[in-house]
Amino acid sequence: MKLAAFNAVCPFEIGDKIGMRKKACAVGGRTLDVIVERTITDIVCMHSVKAGTVKFLYELDNDGRLVEIVR
Repeated sequence: MKLAAFNAVCPFEIGDKIGMRKKACAVGGRTLDVIVERTITDIVCMHSVKAGTVKFLYELDNDGRLVEIVR
């Protein structure tokens, strides 16, 4: 077994509010962007030794799913 260590800083904290862009269909077939405010309720740090990467995954509004937030 290999020893793996990493140092990472998460850009968000639990309780931070973020705005997510959602596509909404309007009358007439036009697509509009709507901003929905979500709250970060859990943060997971995922480290891959093979790829040499560190990712942060976030749970939003206690829905149980983990998503990656791209800035």
